[in-house]
Amino acid sequence: RFLWDLWNHIPMVNTNQTLGIHALNTLALCYLPGVIAGWLQIYRGTKYSRFPDWLDNWLKMRKQLGLLMLFAASIHACLSVAYMSPTYHGLVYGDPVEASAYVMEGEGWGPKTESLNRTTIKVFGTEKMKWRGECFLMTGVFGFALVVLLGITSLPSVTATMSWKEFAFVQSGLGWTALIFLCAHNMFYGWPYMNGPSCGIPSSFQYALYIPFLTILMKLPMVLPPLSTHLARIRAGYVRTDTQKHSKQEESV
Repeated sequence: RFLWDLWNHIPMVNTNQTLGIHALNTLALCYLPGVIAGWLQIYRGTKYSRFPDWLDNWLKMRKQLGLLMLFAASIHACLSVAYMSPTYHGLVYGDPVEASAYVMEGEGWGPKTESLNRTTIKVFGTEKMKWRGECFLMTGVFGFALVVLLGITSLPSVTATMSWKEFAFVQSGLGWTALIFLCAHNMFYGWPYMNGPSCGIPSSFQYALYIPFLTILMKLPMVLPPLSTHLARIRAGYVRTDTQKHSKQEESV
């Protein structure tokens, strides 16, 4: 009985949570190499220096990582709808009303008999969900919708009809927005469980945010002036003076 209580939720609930964590971290891994490349360009002062092989390969596999993320996110969304109920997602259904009643008891397929004592029953649906439940659902829906949009625009037939500015806006602007939405989706539901470790391991709601938060924190300075303008100049062809001198010295040697 003890072992069954530990393992009986693996087929759906635990698998669904794992898929959600996998999708969130894979999405972050799609944008982390670009952030690292940006910091490397700032450090070197030029965009003409070759990236290390590991970073170059990572940049080239972002499309494959994105498709893998979309696959995991789609299954996560389907499974979440499949077992959406007050038993699993009490937050979404608001506060229940408790009622006292006699219940029918019995083992297996045999006849049921009325219990001798009254049992407390929770009745959901009499109250609207609270703001956390609404934010949890809306951030998940909007985040998934943006992820689907990213997947559609990555198709060659769709990409061919878009200009570079349109493609960059969708893949960069909407992609980062999707990452923030999905981080919020995780936090709105899992905030009460963030500091609830199990067997010395941090909560899944906590370690699911390690890579996404690292990616966002590394990106923030790059979108704020003066660093954003400096990076834009480098990507437009500007080469820092000391970098030019160092390149000339290498050529003369």
